[in-house]
Amino acid sequence: MTEAAHAGADEENELSPQALLDMHWSFVPSRVLAAGVQLGLFSEIAAGHRTAEAIARACGASERGMRMLLDALAALGLLKKKAGLFELAPLAARYLVRQEPDYIGQMLEGDFIWQAWSELAQAVRGGKPHRAVERQQNAEAFFPLLIRLLHALNREPARRMARVLGAGNARRGMRVLDVGCGSAVWSIAIAEADAEAWVTASDFPGVLERTRGYLERHKVAERYRFLPGDFRQVDFGVQCYDLAILGNIVHSEGEQMARELFRRLHRALAPLGRLAIIDMIPNDDRVGPAYPLFFALNMLVNTEAGGTFTLAEYRQWLSRAGFSRVETAEVGIHSPGIVATKE
Repeated sequence: MTEAAHAGADEENELSPQALLDMHWSFVPSRVLAAGVQLGLFSEIAAGHRTAEAIARACGASERGMRMLLDALAALGLLKKKAGLFELAPLAARYLVRQEPDYIGQMLEGDFIWQAWSELAQAVRGGKPHRAVERQQNAEAFFPLLIRLLHALNREPARRMARVLGAGNARRGMRVLDVGCGSAVWSIAIAEADAEAWVTASDFPGVLERTRGYLERHKVAERYRFLPGDFRQVDFGVQCYDLAILGNIVHSEGEQMARELFRRLHRALAPLGRLAIIDMIPNDDRVGPAYPLFFALNMLVNTEAGGTFTLAEYRQWLSRAGFSRVETAEVGIHSPGIVATKE
């Protein structure tokens, strides 16, 4: 084969549609996982059912379908299979069994995320979401499901952020405001590291009902007070706090609301107070990393104005809100944490 022919063959291989088919089929692991959770098969295996027949009977499913699903879950590494018997892999045993404290399957028990993304093309055309999860009625239904996942996911990053902030070490007795607190995972790490810290947790009343359970589990509830309501409207006060936390909040708000929130929090912080922001941050050219860019689309289909914002945008908005210093810190997640200081 001539050199030109080799080049043509290489080009043809590079133009194979297989990569496109792989992208299209990448939804399959998600649906396999969701089906397993929705059928409760992980919990049934944990209860001692190990054959496809027994698991199918316990889940009220067909043996044919269950056998195929179990094999697929084994291929994904969530189950182990030996001599026709199935057992849970450690990841599934910890997070996908309903009786376990770290169970995160609520997010998969319904198909609301799948349904929202199925309308992506319509959302791109019209600029309107499938539903606005930030509205109180939707938020109080949606976020109690989400916060269990976020609590398990962010416990260790929150502890790393607490160390970055000097909690219990360089700084003690901090007065903390946790905005849109959810499970309060980010401020719990502060309270655990600093036995003298006091925290105000702000969120919708229906979410705060769930927050208390996490505070009691971590044995910090006596040092929390609640500020119920829509954080876009509640009064944070003037120079009341040493630290304010926005843990995965800004992406649901959009530029206008985020900038207003930064101004209000600057007012609420004491001199030398700090604002800690944890969110998905694409690079300044918005060509990567992929996860923050995908998450921007998640905001398109789920919120009226949300998105993901670059570090350059954060620096500009925080500076205009009055913060004199903006720094970043790696906390072991997809994006660096941001710490802005009021001077």
